[in-house]
Amino acid sequence: MTFDGLKREALRALAEEGFGDGRVFDGRVIAVKTSPAKGNAKAIVVGSAALPAGYTTPPHSHASEEVAVFLAGSGHVDIDGVVFPVEEGTVLVTPSDSVHATSADDGGPLVVLWFYAPPGSEARWLVE
Repeated sequence: MTFDGLKREALRALAEEGFGDGRVFDGRVIAVKTSPAKGNAKAIVVGSAALPAGYTTPPHSHASEEVAVFLAGSGHVDIDGVVFPVEEGTVLVTPSDSVHATSADDGGPLVVLWFYAPPGSEARWLVE
């Protein structure tokens, strides 16, 4: 995996409503790259997301700590009511059990490479 390759794949999946590992969920593209459920990791999940311009994820939380690396676009992440601006090159850590939502600015898609541990909540995205 390279940052550029992941970004290209995520944007193509968004444009084509699915490509490679990327599938559309709730209006955004999610691709789970590694997971114990896929048999290619033991204790961490790696994935990517592409949010269309103006899109906001539903607020959610999970027991996992999450690290997000923003590969393209700009927007913000609301973590427990604190808003963090993000753009290409931003790295953001979301503590476990924090309610958070990610928003893409109106100017274009937001592409995120994310990592979290412990695994488990990615199972909802691995449904065939």
